[in-house]
Amino acid sequence: MSPLVVTCQHGLGDNIYSRPFIRAASARGPVYMATPWPELFEDLPVQFVQPWTRLRTQAKNVALQQPERWTKPPTSAHQVRIAYNGETFAKRISVPRAIETILPLRGADFVFDLPNWGRSPVGITSGKPVAVIRPVTVRREWFNSARNPKPEYVSAIAASLMHTHHVVLVADTEPGVEWLVGELPPHHYAFLHGELSIRPLLALIASADVIVGGVGWIVPAALALGRSAFIILGGHGGHNAPELITDPRMDLSQIYFAHPTEYCRCTAMTHNCNKEIPDLMSQWEMFRNRRRFRPSSGTTPPAS
Repeated sequence: MSPLVVTCQHGLGDNIYSRPFIRAASARGPVYMATPWPELFEDLPVQFVQPWTRLRTQAKNVALQQPERWTKPPTSAHQVRIAYNGETFAKRISVPRAIETILPLRGADFVFDLPNWGRSPVGITSGKPVAVIRPVTVRREWFNSARNPKPEYVSAIAASLMHTHHVVLVADTEPGVEWLVGELPPHHYAFLHGELSIRPLLALIASADVIVGGVGWIVPAALALGRSAFIILGGHGGHNAPELITDPRMDLSQIYFAHPTEYCRCTAMTHNCNKEIPDLMSQWEMFRNRRRFRPSSGTTPPAS
């Protein structure tokens, strides 16, 4: 195969979804990647092209890279761009399938994983395992209030974990740019201002006994790292329904999507969706029982 230059989308979750297909492409010939998250692929035989982005979180990670991280691809390289949009979802094509049409596996195994991230920045405290909570936020760059769950639901699950787990909040807020919605969930420790770069962040996820939050990067991260996750749905289901952000080839046995009574499948990011889940705690108990989840466990699962 001739050299290939792949321009990835900028989202952290989007890049995690791309890994199986980058792996398959790199097994067939030279691959150069323009991505703000090269750490996600550095265990694969690829080279990295410095991306251009004005997005805050992505630009912060690009700025952390050493200059020698980046290289220039040959001018003869074939260029492809990973992208999907509302038309993709309207055809009921999932995120992984959309990427696969651009970077086909062509018979290669579907391996959905992530590198080993080493030691977590938060370990077992007082014999309690770690629960990672993603509080509800909105950001100016991609204002999607519709997909968020009700913040009080995230807080309710966090509160139920406070006596059995070391509850850790993670977010990257900045006044006027990205901010919390509702009250801050109960917690023992919080990284709310982007204190964790990508390595310790994913090391934390890899060590978690359970991950709780709304739709976002925690979904593919939990799936790729084999962690239990309780995802509380909000709305905007036309772009964020579980079948659109997962793939049957993934191990879905440890993830649970708590559905509103009337799950809104709109495609408008600011739609006033009905997000009511009156049986939230029953769904939480169902998740715990189905996964044989034991809150009293005294050990944190090893990182994948």
